[in-house]
Amino acid sequence: MNNKINGKLVSDILYDELYDYLSKKNKEINVVDISIGNDFGGLMYSKMKQKKISAKTGINFESKHFENTSKEELEKYIEYLNKSNVTGIMLQLPLPYPLNNYEREILDLITPEKDIDGLTSASAGKLITGSNTLIPCTPHGIEVLLKTYNVDLEGKNVAIINRSNIVGKPMALLILQNNATPIICHSKTKNLYKITRTSDIVIAALNKQEFITEKYIKEGAVVIDVGVHKNKEGKTVGDVAFDEVSKKASLITPPTGAVGPMTICMLAYNAAKSAYGREIDEILESGITKAKKKILS
Repeated sequence: MNNKINGKLVSDILYDELYDYLSKKNKEINVVDISIGNDFGGLMYSKMKQKKISAKTGINFESKHFENTSKEELEKYIEYLNKSNVTGIMLQLPLPYPLNNYEREILDLITPEKDIDGLTSASAGKLITGSNTLIPCTPHGIEVLLKTYNVDLEGKNVAIINRSNIVGKPMALLILQNNATPIICHSKTKNLYKITRTSDIVIAALNKQEFITEKYIKEGAVVIDVGVHKNKEGKTVGDVAFDEVSKKASLITPPTGAVGPMTICMLAYNAAKSAYGREIDEILESGITKAKKKILS
């Protein structure tokens, strides 16, 4: 039985659905991705997002890179974008020192309707209260994968090994909205394996190479791996020891081709939603239905 979750296949179907919708519309969607400093991985990720989203959807995706900038200059630029015809704004995190000391303050300058990363306090507040909003892309992509693979969340125990504003906290809220029980774990959690091996679903985003081994997982669990690393042999691996854990899991994401593609895909949907509003939710649901038929056929 193939228990590997194919996020690339799902994302390709969702891209097609979004492209078909946008090709019939005439509103211009303009996104600006702001990055600061010289983090190689971050810059490469920014270019990858730009290339993928533009090619798959036709959305105008511009990368704005600052070698260095002051808090005042960055704030002025964000305010300029807020008043411009740009429909989506994103700020690559973490910010370099000393801007990282003002991360929340700077993020909250972004107009919530243009906050396609879903990271402003206003977006987070709407998610907490169950209001319709732009949702952080990685947890949203995971939720969509689970729906597409017919994972019934109701009544399930879900261990989330992350407590960040980008992954862990919004993931827990989405799990709650699906009538499951989230258990947030982190670096100070004692006896982590006692929690994860009794959980129906484990979402690993602890940034530790192949830390989650088979002893952490119960038979038949669903395992979602958010981590990406290069091991000593140069092979891409995740936070989960895939080869051994896959023997116990009913469904599992590989280190590549699953969560990553879905994160970028959800960014494209957020960018479209920033321009067209809640009707994009219907396009996403339609895409999920088509992907589900393809996956389960």
